[in-house]
Amino acid sequence: MDLLIAAISWDPGFRGFLTVVLGACILAGSVYLILATNSGPRLGFLLTLTALAGWMTIMGLVWSMYGIGYQGRVAEWKIEEIVYGDLDASGTDGVEAIPDRSDMPSAEEIRALIDGNDALLAQFPDDPTRRAPQVGDLISVDPAVAEDPLIASLLDVDGWHLLGSADGQTGEAVASASAYLTEERALFESSSDFVVLDAWSRGGKDSRSDDSLLGRAGFKVKRIVTWPLGHPTHHAVVRVQAVVPTESVDGAPPPTPVADETQPVVSVVMVRDLGTRRGPAFFTMAASAVVFAICCNSLHRRDKLVAAARAAEG
Repeated sequence: MDLLIAAISWDPGFRGFLTVVLGACILAGSVYLILATNSGPRLGFLLTLTALAGWMTIMGLVWSMYGIGYQGRVAEWKIEEIVYGDLDASGTDGVEAIPDRSDMPSAEEIRALIDGNDALLAQFPDDPTRRAPQVGDLISVDPAVAEDPLIASLLDVDGWHLLGSADGQTGEAVASASAYLTEERALFESSSDFVVLDAWSRGGKDSRSDDSLLGRAGFKVKRIVTWPLGHPTHHAVVRVQAVVPTESVDGAPPPTPVADETQPVVSVVMVRDLGTRRGPAFFTMAASAVVFAICCNSLHRRDKLVAAARAAEG
């Protein structure tokens, strides 16, 4: 007995299985016990199964609406390809429209733009020990910079949008690209061996502009009825470049990463996989609804037979 208790407490899978079985027995078994003593074992079982299926249908509906409970795969970025150097070599349609790094503002132009903006100058002082800011960094600090002619032409290029470094899409896309480059492909030993140059996005869902109740409802309906089912293809491109090799000195701060211009720019092309987060909950609701409908139909036919038998007896 001691060994059995020890095994149950040690194995989380077996322990969880027993927990579910015990919970199901208490929940459904206690209801069945009460109904069986009043209605008979067969009718009591049918009533219990009907109630359980109805409850599972409602629970599955709530899970599906809020994305909780029994969940599937969460949304993530899937790597489509790695492009070295010029994006014209990309096999993904439309990626070649992204401006080449040589067409982006130079470090001198970015510094001149920073010096003329107090908010940017406070965030990015002319300090050689700090990482050189990129265009995405400027947009995140002061969105008004997007109106500057030097940057305005880069914000929308054939559907591609330059993302700010503080944008939510940027953080997740850069994390996925870094994990792929360092772990799966092992092109770099760690994320400190390269610097992120910029991140671009194309497609995906439109942003909601009206936060009122009617605006939210209309936006949701429009998203649902829009083909393909409100989920257009969403691509992202993260461009990185290896840093100049440096040696760390004990007791000193780590050296500032500087992009090695002699190394090719590595572009990580990704597509958004929306996953199946609500899928299991939806199928739970659908299967439970079918069982509930069958049980309700059986109860209805039984009531008709009972009524007919009573009428025949007069």
